[in-house]
Amino acid sequence: MKNNLTLALIFFAILTNAQNEIGKKATLLEDGTIRVETVLLPSESSNQNKSSTDLLFSFGEPANPAIKNSRGVTIADVNNDGIEEILYGIDTELYVIDGNGDILWQKTVLGPILLPPTVMDMDGDGEVEIALNTGYPTTVGRVYLMDNQGTDLPGWPLNFNDKWMINAPVLADLDGDNFLDVITCQRESSTIGFVHALKMDATPINSNWPIQFNATPAFTPSIGDIDNDGVKDVVIATSSTGLYVYDANGNLHTGFPLADPNVKYSYQSPILADLDNDENLEIIGSNHGDAPGFYVLKNDATYYPGWPVATSGWTYSPPTVVDIEEDGTYEIFMADRNTSNDGTPLPTIYGLDPDANNLPNFPIEKYGGNEGVLTIADVNNDNVYDIIFSSTLTDMDGFGYIHAYSLDGSGEIDGFPLRPRGFTFLNGAVLGDVDNDGLMDLTANSYTQTFGAGIDSSYVSTYNLNVPYNTAKILRNGYKGDNSRDGLLGDEEILEVSENILTNNISISPNPSSGILKINSEISLENATLSVLTMDGKILFSEKTSLLETGTKSYNFNSISSGIYFISIEDTESKNKTVLKWLKR
Repeated sequence: MKNNLTLALIFFAILTNAQNEIGKKATLLEDGTIRVETVLLPSESSNQNKSSTDLLFSFGEPANPAIKNSRGVTIADVNNDGIEEILYGIDTELYVIDGNGDILWQKTVLGPILLPPTVMDMDGDGEVEIALNTGYPTTVGRVYLMDNQGTDLPGWPLNFNDKWMINAPVLADLDGDNFLDVITCQRESSTIGFVHALKMDATPINSNWPIQFNATPAFTPSIGDIDNDGVKDVVIATSSTGLYVYDANGNLHTGFPLADPNVKYSYQSPILADLDNDENLEIIGSNHGDAPGFYVLKNDATYYPGWPVATSGWTYSPPTVVDIEEDGTYEIFMADRNTSNDGTPLPTIYGLDPDANNLPNFPIEKYGGNEGVLTIADVNNDNVYDIIFSSTLTDMDGFGYIHAYSLDGSGEIDGFPLRPRGFTFLNGAVLGDVDNDGLMDLTANSYTQTFGAGIDSSYVSTYNLNVPYNTAKILRNGYKGDNSRDGLLGDEEILEVSENILTNNISISPNPSSGILKINSEISLENATLSVLTMDGKILFSEKTSLLETGTKSYNFNSISSGIYFISIEDTESKNKTVLKWLKR
């Protein structure tokens, strides 16, 4: 009997190992450290695409042994050559990497870099500025503002008692002077924190800043005029005392803070969007604590009908919000770190409408949860949008996962998951064309976690997706959707984009372009004003002109830095206007 039992156990072990392999699962703890535990992986999860022929390059350097990067990389045209570069921090080095994997330039900073740089043209001079936070409780911290060559601007970096400048800085015009400001957070201690609003000259935007909290600032702030009073607001939370909204003058909005002892916030930066077309912005996010879930708040600090939606456990993932069908109704995507111990698929990626109903084909059930960034794009050029996201898992060899699932419910698309070395946990994917070959590529960061048993490394991996690069196929890209990190949707409404008699009769081409822009008209306008505006509404160019029926006017905007702009054409007599979105490459 004993021999039979032994043979049965051996047979069971062989059968189990044939069906499953050992992997690792990462979990972010409340103190910011990462726990890694051994789990069983389904056999189909272990050996996919480890040596992808589509890998353009992988860049790696030794990582900080205690803490690791989160929220991905930044892609931007830093040097104004019409080609995007990759910006990424590894420990105390900021790297700008070109499409061959070579270092364009690097900069040593004080304190470790944990979140991606924020990159925008702050003053309209045609060149981007780069904002960067550093620090951790056991190290020094700084907030940097530098030019596109890595040179610190006058007055920067700022030192606030050497403390951790937590999360990422935001670049937005908070005070309405047509120059972008730096909004960033300081962790003084576990019971004291500050949010700063700073001009390019490193001074506060007014005497009401910074604002102090009795807890740690929880996430990258989001900036928008939530009550439509013409003054932008700062949406911020702390780890334990609730969610706050302040206007540009430091005044706390009525109803805030929204405080619930069962609700905590960490890392889940919200998105601001007008879900019900009432010209006010809703606050869309997630939380953890004893009542974890997904929430939508109105500007008076009350929950939107149908919300919050409870989850079975904690999540640190920020939301992604898009209008997939361009019908004026937003879709809301959230993530959960749900990961079973036996390989059973669990609900992981959620798609919800504004009333908190599940979208068709959601939630996505899979093995391996997510607490990272959700990117929405058509990455296989089949005219169906996909959702691209990271994982809590690695396989037994230490390779992680970047997944892409079609929104039509057909599952993971061909060629995915991609398999970078190390954990993709807390991160995600950013799309672009960094090698300028006209094809879309995907860049993801990852890291190893050995807890002192070896030298940890941090990696940047870029893959060629072998489909045409078309920015119109990318709806939301990377951390908080764009490089400003302001979390704001609906710039078209704010800039009064309207459907009127001009909309269907004037177009721009090529779009995107590297600077040459043609205005194509099917109507005659003798007295028109053409303007180029930034996402924040700053006018970079304006002239009085006339348009001829079936005519074309050409402009050269090569000096404008890469990014998204609005082209406004207004009939001076009728005041009818069309505003078209243009991507400058």
